[in-house]
Amino acid sequence: MGVARGAVEVTVLTHRGAVRQANEDAVVMGALTVAGAEMNAPAHCWLPIADPVIIAVADGLGGHAAGEIASEHAVHRMAESGPQLTGPESVDLLLKHIDDEIKEHAGQHVEFSGMGTTVAGVLLTPDANYWFNVGDSRTYRLQDSRLIQLSEDDSPVLPPAEDGRPVTTNYITQSLGGSGNSTIVPHVGQDTEPGPGAWLMCSDGLSDLVPLEEMERIIAEAGDDNIAVYNLWKAAMNASGRDNISILLVRRHS
Repeated sequence: MGVARGAVEVTVLTHRGAVRQANEDAVVMGALTVAGAEMNAPAHCWLPIADPVIIAVADGLGGHAAGEIASEHAVHRMAESGPQLTGPESVDLLLKHIDDEIKEHAGQHVEFSGMGTTVAGVLLTPDANYWFNVGDSRTYRLQDSRLIQLSEDDSPVLPPAEDGRPVTTNYITQSLGGSGNSTIVPHVGQDTEPGPGAWLMCSDGLSDLVPLEEMERIIAEAGDDNIAVYNLWKAAMNASGRDNISILLVRRHS
């Protein structure tokens, strides 16, 4: 049975953090994009799902302004193409096209050599929910009070620290654009929960600094999604805010 046509509620905040001079993250919500911004409070919007809707975060790589250009290009292309996407194959093809376009631009401008971007998000169609990523930005399904990671990190697996906490790294094994001529292999899958649901997308400026259990607690204790997103951002800022921080909390309603 198909999912009822409904609407998606998105709460978003993107910020340069406490250390970086600029924000190289960008986000896309349907036809809406935000790039190079410094938001001090979450924004909130509703989007219909009569046509497919793409919602994603992109974390630019390569230093200002190269990373900012790559992430902005990625979200603009996703906004343009989102309504025509039908499922995993079309998402895979779009991400490979964006990879080629960023590499072509970098090849024409020596100052942008090596620029790239991660991407992580969801494609919500009238009948199904899909997730996708390239790089180490993340998509989680919010199920009850638990965050279940759907995306697959393109980064080396390191042994845990002495206190048992996961060790993070800035090194990633693939991105849209970036150095090298290898063909990317996007991670794309169908969410096992087909109907209404909730997802969290973020750049590693959140997931590297705030433990999963704390993220779950913040969301569970918040009175609404605006408070949840704001408190997630504050937790990352309080944990040094050493990277750009982008957070999208997405709820699909019937």
